[in-house]
Formats: sequence, structure tokens, C-alpha cells
Amino acid sequence: MKTATLNAFEMDLLFQQDPATEGDGGWQGLLVRLQRCCDATTGHIEIPEGDFQRISSYAFDMGKGGYEDRLIKIFGRSFGPRLGR
Repeated sequence: MKTATLNAFEMDLLFQQDPATEGDGGWQGLLVRLQRCCDATTGHIEIPEGDFQRISSYAFDMGKGGYEDRLIKIFGRSFGPRLGR
């Protein structure tokens, strides 16, 4: 389990993902799952290890689609620009 406390900017980026898109694809579902892991009041987030590995994989291994930069902006301050790699 990885833990962090997101700031207001990072939480805004995370919660931009419409929960209705959860079934639309891998990264959409990941962001919606992460929303459920995050306390929207404090920004505290507990990320299961498997989802943390998915964050890194989507950010660096899947090509370019815009969500890569978004993941780095959300989690880079807490876990480094390479997200622990």
C-alpha cells in the first residue's frame, strides 16, 4: 500500500475524471478507483500496490494520450517524477 496526501491541484486533476467513465477503459477505471481511495476532504490517499503499478505503467509504458501527464501531475510530487521507477 502506498500513501500520500494530495494537494488541491492534484485532487482537482484526479476528480476531473467522470465516475460514469469507469467502464470505458483501463486508465479511466483506474482514476475512478483512485477517487474512491482518496479522502476528498483531506487529500489522503491509500493506493493498493497493484494500482500503484498501474499508475506507473500507464504513465510511462502505454504511449501518449494525455492521461500520462495527468498521472504524473497528480502523483509526481508525492512519488517523484518517475513515480518510484
